[in-house]
Amino acid sequence: MDDQRSNASGMARLSHSPPWLWLIAIAGIMLTLASAQQARHDVESEARQRLAFGADQITLRIEERLAAYALILQGASALFDASETVDRSEWRAFVEHLHSSPLLGNIEGIGFARHIPAERMTTHLASVRAEGVADYTITPDGQREAYGPVHYFEPFTNRHRHALGYDMLSNPTRRDAMERARDSGQAALSGRVKLVTEQGEPQPATLMYLPVYRSGTPLESIQQRRNALLGWTYMPYRMHDLIAGILATHDWSDNLPLALSLYSDGSNTQQELLYRSHTEPLPATNLEQIRRIKVAGQTWKLVFQYRTPDAATPLTTLWWRLAGGLILTLLLCALIASLLSTRARAQQMSQTLTQTLRQRETQLERAVSRLQTIAGRLPGVVYEYRLEPNGDSHFPYASEGMRRIYGVPPEQARQDATPIFNTIHPDDRDVVVRSINHSAESLTPWRQEYRIQLADGEIQWVFGDALPHLEQDGAITWYGVIIDISERKQAESALYAAHLETQRLREALDHVDAYIYMKDHHYRYTYANRATLELLGCDSETLVGSRDEHLLDAENVARQSGLDRRALAGEQITEEVVSHDAEGNRRVYLEIKAPIRDGGKVTGLLSTSSDITLLKEHERQLEYLAHYDPLTGLPNRVLLADRLSQAMAHEQRLARQLAVVYLDLDGFKAINDRFGHAAGDHLLVTLAHRMSLVLREGDTLCRLGGDEFVAVLADLTDTQSIEPLLRRLLKVIAQPVWYESQYLKVSASLGVTFYPQAESVEADQLLRQADQAMYHAKQAGKSRYHLFDADLDRSIRSHHESLERLQQALEQEEFELHYQPKVNMRSGEVIGVEALVRWNHPTRGLLPPDQFLPIIEEHPLIEALGEWVIRQALAQAAAWHNTGLPLAVSINMAAHHLNQRQLPERLTALLAEQPELPEGRLELEILETSALGDLTQISGLLEACQHIGVRVSLDDFGTGYSSLTYLKWLPAGTVKIDQSFIRDLLDTPEDLKILAGVLGLAEAFERQVIAEGVETLEHGQLLLRLGCELGQGYGIAYPMPPEAIPAWCAEWRPPAQWAGQMPLPANRLPLLSAGIEHRAWCRQLHRDLEAGDSPLSSPLAGSSCHFCDWLARSHVRKLPDLRHLARLHQEVHRLVANLIECGPEEDAARQHRLLDATFAPLLAEIERLLSRPEAWGKPDHGLSLVVAESDRGNRSSG
Repeated sequence: MDDQRSNASGMARLSHSPPWLWLIAIAGIMLTLASAQQARHDVESEARQRLAFGADQITLRIEERLAAYALILQGASALFDASETVDRSEWRAFVEHLHSSPLLGNIEGIGFARHIPAERMTTHLASVRAEGVADYTITPDGQREAYGPVHYFEPFTNRHRHALGYDMLSNPTRRDAMERARDSGQAALSGRVKLVTEQGEPQPATLMYLPVYRSGTPLESIQQRRNALLGWTYMPYRMHDLIAGILATHDWSDNLPLALSLYSDGSNTQQELLYRSHTEPLPATNLEQIRRIKVAGQTWKLVFQYRTPDAATPLTTLWWRLAGGLILTLLLCALIASLLSTRARAQQMSQTLTQTLRQRETQLERAVSRLQTIAGRLPGVVYEYRLEPNGDSHFPYASEGMRRIYGVPPEQARQDATPIFNTIHPDDRDVVVRSINHSAESLTPWRQEYRIQLADGEIQWVFGDALPHLEQDGAITWYGVIIDISERKQAESALYAAHLETQRLREALDHVDAYIYMKDHHYRYTYANRATLELLGCDSETLVGSRDEHLLDAENVARQSGLDRRALAGEQITEEVVSHDAEGNRRVYLEIKAPIRDGGKVTGLLSTSSDITLLKEHERQLEYLAHYDPLTGLPNRVLLADRLSQAMAHEQRLARQLAVVYLDLDGFKAINDRFGHAAGDHLLVTLAHRMSLVLREGDTLCRLGGDEFVAVLADLTDTQSIEPLLRRLLKVIAQPVWYESQYLKVSASLGVTFYPQAESVEADQLLRQADQAMYHAKQAGKSRYHLFDADLDRSIRSHHESLERLQQALEQEEFELHYQPKVNMRSGEVIGVEALVRWNHPTRGLLPPDQFLPIIEEHPLIEALGEWVIRQALAQAAAWHNTGLPLAVSINMAAHHLNQRQLPERLTALLAEQPELPEGRLELEILETSALGDLTQISGLLEACQHIGVRVSLDDFGTGYSSLTYLKWLPAGTVKIDQSFIRDLLDTPEDLKILAGVLGLAEAFERQVIAEGVETLEHGQLLLRLGCELGQGYGIAYPMPPEAIPAWCAEWRPPAQWAGQMPLPANRLPLLSAGIEHRAWCRQLHRDLEAGDSPLSSPLAGSSCHFCDWLARSHVRKLPDLRHLARLHQEVHRLVANLIECGPEEDAARQHRLLDATFAPLLAEIERLLSRPEAWGKPDHGLSLVVAESDRGNRSSG
């Protein structure tokens, strides 16, 4: 109801509209009709342009595809240029490699048709059948001047067997194209043909041929090209498959319903029709587009049409436009009426239209932006180029590729194309301009390859492709692309350079003095240099394709086939081959064969053969001179080393001996000087012969040079068995040699060494040993022999090596000092330290002095080491002094040092290096075990040392040559008792007596005493009881590095047993001695029982017991405590007497327990009495041990 009311209202408004409104409606209708007519004209024009653009694109695709196929055929022809022959496997490999490209997906394959003159027909048939094509023949039959049979075709399938051997020159259409290609040297395309491989419904087809000429022949004239012809590479095209493949890659984004008809010679006849995209012919219209392309000497006509009239001019659109125009007219009238009725409504409609227009503009901008983005991502330049009628040019549009390729921003060329043309290489600029002008005049596509030169001087190749369009103002606009083809150009240049390099290599190989040739994997020759051709007696054409059976005798064929088989299996072969030439002379050739690989697959072999006969002869002569003496013919030094090594290994296996005899002629030089070298040579040859006769059959005689010989005597049972042979050698050498009416006489000195030895020796060591022994023989009077002493030599070498190693250790600071404290055992005072040298060996660790000092005792190195020790010790004493630790350092001084008159001066200099060190901090311990020599001189040196503040002590006292003499004459303030007397003090009564005597002597000479070797608490306690307070030993402290001394001094305290121990009075010494004696007796009895000895030892039985004598004294026996001691002592003697009488029992453990139970009370009672002074009477009631012994001796004698 609302719509009816609206229509009625509208009609009412129109009925009341002014007359001019009707005029507007009529004008609108007329304009609509005129617009529809113009739209139809525009649609037809646009359809024509779209058809033309599509035709141009398809035409360009066909041209590019055919050009690519021509380029592929050029590559196939180049294969023949790079090799004398191309066999069937090489052709297959080449085509298989190409078929990886999508360009070859729609063609039959690639073939080669060989040009065969009639006179070579038989040879050709035999050659192909020899390749394995047994039924090969040329079809069609018939006699012709020349044939062009299909020789190779790949990919080869069953249906291609009909094509193999087909003579394409027999077909006029094919022959025309083949002859055009032959005479022009360019690719030629045939007319429409039917392929011999067609099966079922045939397709129109055409073939492209490219001639192949012999490499290296002139090709300037047509006749020269005809003479040089080898054949044609060709490519057959089944046109439906070809065009379908090309159109399949065409961009059909516009969905143009095109129809294409293609004719071979420009006519529209059915006979020349190559391809039609539709089944029935279409009627001609004014919209169809015709393109002609010249391809390889043929002109193809391409007719493009729309399949249906609606596809060209869709009338539905026109009717819609007409209806739209009428509706717009009505709307305009309604709008005017509406405007007349209401202004607001008009404004609203204006706003709606404006908004719609803006949306369309935004969509247009987005579309343009997307297209520019796509163009900018393409690898080349997408551009629009405009050439104005006045000659000016510019690029209205260019993608960002222009900046990448030309180095010019697109906006810079938007108004003027000059910056782009300035980058074109000067040699190519005119060519580019002419090609653009030609495209503009003919309105044909512009395609051009040219170089550009960038701002940095770099030159690149580019390829331009564009379609021209004539504008209404007369300007020409090209739409196209430019791409960078530098890499392709470089590849072409590299291919050409490789071809030239191949030619130069062939020429070079022709001048090589060696036989060089190549074979394929069928053992057929593919190349040979000039020397090989001359050797085989044939030319290159005859050789290529031949096998060894046609050129060599059966023996050489068998040998070569074996080597070839190994090389084709992938093995690198280098062999020397011996043969005889035509005159019967022996010749030696060095044969080298290597496999030729292509992509990891062996495709053939390369062989070189050189005549090395003279070289081998020279090697033989050099080999002889290298191992034999040219004068005597005896082995020389080199061969001697080899034979001696073999003999050593042989004797080692058989556990036998060999001898090396070094022989030197005495008096040979005098003969040489007096009678000349000829006489000397005659003498050497004669003596060499004599010695060879004397030696046994397995012995070796060598001449080292001059008058020196070496004999290796093997299979010796002992060293004495060689002496008769040595005497015979001396005898035959001493016999005169007759030379030119006079006798020449010499003698010889022989040095002999034996193998094997206690130590492993090498051959050169044996020669040096024999040489050394020979010099001993010569020094002993000549004409004799001397046997090498291996043990003496080993000892000397070991000593020298040790000296060298110690010298190195001193230089590399491998020595270090450790320090052992010396203390007062009662008070705990540290009175000093003794410096003890250690060797910090890199592999053996820390070594004590007894492992290296004896080696250098009599060597000057001892002086250097001693001076180093004094310097280090003084520096350390100074360091302690600076930290508040006043320690004196004592250093052992051997007799060797005391023979140096400059000793005081040296010590003065060393002390001066530590000026802060007070006097008395250095003490020299004179080793009393060494013979000092002149005591007067040494005493003076030591007194001089005392004057500079150096103290002196006697070390190892009691073990030397003349202890009392040293004690008397040497200015020593301290006597150090040797540790050998202290170590066994607890078990050896004799050591106690010696110690008591030394203490008495020291007291008599007013010398201080220090005991060395205090290892236990008992040692220290006993020494203190005897009155010796100073001690040194492991029981106090081990030697330690200097950094540990301060802490030890701060922490050390004497044991409680030592601190309260006072010296025993003289009357207790016999008791002390008795305890030591009986303790030693008890231990000896235990040892005897364990050993099962019978009778048992009784060192203290009867009169041997000093304690028995002491107890027998009346005044001692009256002491109450000693009476109990006497009873215990008697029980011990009774037990021991019983054990001695009975001997060891089976129950030895019981006897051990019985001994301990009897001796323990006695020893305990002795220790109690020593510790209780109140158990004794006055001190003078007792006598010393010495007195007791003297008294016992007097009574015994009385």
